[in-house]
Amino acid sequence: MSGLVARKIGMTQVFDEAGLAVPVTVLEVLENVVTFIKSSKTDGYNAVQLGSLESKEKKLTRARVGHLKKNNLPLFRHLEELRLPEDELASYQLGKPVVLEEFLKEGALVDVSGNPKRGGTTGRIKRWNGRRRLMTHGAKHHRHMGSCGAGTTPGRMVPGLKMPGRDRNQVTIKKLLVFKSFQLESSGKRIILLKGAVPGPKSSLISIRRSVLKDWNKTAFALGKAKKSVKQAAVTSN
Repeated sequence: MSGLVARKIGMTQVFDEAGLAVPVTVLEVLENVVTFIKSSKTDGYNAVQLGSLESKEKKLTRARVGHLKKNNLPLFRHLEELRLPEDELASYQLGKPVVLEEFLKEGALVDVSGNPKRGGTTGRIKRWNGRRRLMTHGAKHHRHMGSCGAGTTPGRMVPGLKMPGRDRNQVTIKKLLVFKSFQLESSGKRIILLKGAVPGPKSSLISIRRSVLKDWNKTAFALGKAKKSVKQAAVTSN
């Protein structure tokens, strides 16, 4: 699904036409340049890789520098891959910036993903809802996961083993309303105000995608309204 990368500026409140205070999150839409295009014929699926935030060569890995220099592209610090249907790949060109105005207009619904502030590095019990070890019989390591690999066969750790690590890597908030969208005359930066909260601290990178629940919610609302009218008709008839 098509999308963009933005930077979280912070939260504030604005007033709508009725004079009500609306809490909003301020996002700065970054420059999103197409750095790679994948197709189902060569890679098995269709996707577009976007690059944001230029950086110095010494701060990037040699693999990333070689990947970007191969196509004469700027050295981007952040790369993000977005899967697309095959019919949308033709609208993207390598090295060209991406601007998707259709879902950044005021009143549009978007899905927002980011890394939350809470979570951090956690143990196996909190991260994967694991069990404790013995609390009696001389056991001293109650919350440790214990042995994580077999002895002779296979003699290694099995891939996919649930281990301690960073919890809550990414959180997605669905169906947020674009309350306002404008461009600063002084710097030319594109600013959007999303109604509600967005995961992540200030200056963190946020992924914005077209909401997948827009049509579903319309259908659910219509079904709920129909059921409510049927119930009211049954009560009045009785």
